[in-house]
Parts: sequence; C-alpha cells; structure tokens
Amino acid sequence: MTETDTEYSELLQALDEFGGSLGPHEQVSCLYRLLAPLLGRVEGEDMEFSDEPVLSNPEAVRGLRRAAAGESVDADAIHEHLTAMGLVYSEDQDPDLHVISQSAYAAAAWLRLLAGRKLRTDDQSEDDEDLIPAFAPSTFTQIIDLLAWTRSDQVYISWEDALTYPDLRDLQAATRELRAMYAEITT
Repeated sequence: MTETDTEYSELLQALDEFGGSLGPHEQVSCLYRLLAPLLGRVEGEDMEFSDEPVLSNPEAVRGLRRAAAGESVDADAIHEHLTAMGLVYSEDQDPDLHVISQSAYAAAAWLRLLAGRKLRTDDQSEDDEDLIPAFAPSTFTQIIDLLAWTRSDQVYISWEDALTYPDLRDLQAATRELRAMYAEITT
C-alpha cells in the first residue's frame, strides 16, 4: 500500500467517525454542502429517459434545493426521478454520463437520508439502497465515498479496486477530493 492508499482509507474512517458524532440534521447539512456543486450537472442534462416524466431535471434539482432549505417537497417524486436518471445514465458506457449518474444517485441517497425513510423509486430499480456503493460503513460515508470519485470526474470504483487496476482510475485525484471534503466539513 502506498501513502495515498492508506490516506484514502484513513480519511474515510475519520469521516465516518465525524459523521457518527453528528445528529441526523447535521449529517444531512454537511452532505448537502458537498453535493450542491454537482447539482448543476444533473440540472443541465436534457436527455429524455422517461416516456412520461413527472418532473424535469431542473424541477428535480429545484426541489432538492427547496428540501435543503427546509421547505416541503414531494420527496418521493424527486427521488423517483433521480433514481431513474441515475439508472439510465449508468447504463451508458460514456464515462461523462456515468459521472452524472453518480451525481443523481448521490442526490437521491441524500434525499432519502433527509426524509429518514425509504422513498419511491422507478419500478426499474429493485432497491434504492443498492444505488450507492456500500464499501463504507455508513450511508453518510458511502455518499462521501461516491462524491470523492464523482467530484474528481471519475467513474466510481472502490479504493481497494483502484489499487488492483491503477491504470483505470486516479486514486490520487479521488484522495485529493476526499481530503478537500474532509477539510470542508470538519473545519
């Protein structure tokens, strides 16, 4: 293991401990600050992925922003839209679309954490719990782990797998993002 490998693992553990010291509202607030810069990616997408969309991408993102501000929203409809978008975009082999998919999945997971309950998903996805990687010990840290790769514009891979396939992913870039997020929410 190199210093970067160890650092990623240690940062993830430190973030998990930090998240565990926060109440649910504080966790959601921290995660939203980390997620908010990615919402423009979701909002700006115009590829149709549903025959009868209930929401547009801009409407879903506006709903997320209102939810973050404490306003009442139809969390189920927003969640369903985001998970459907994430699923369709992740099926494409285009890495840029896959990163947008990850942004949508992270936003859906954040909304589920905010709601404190399971939210409706498109019938194409069996279980919304499986939409974010489960290589970290808590939902808080799983979202952060996904964001580290997404914010570094990379298709997600667990940091351990990045060691096995170093030519596929830039673990150093993901570690820089993880370090930046750690500083952003702990200082």
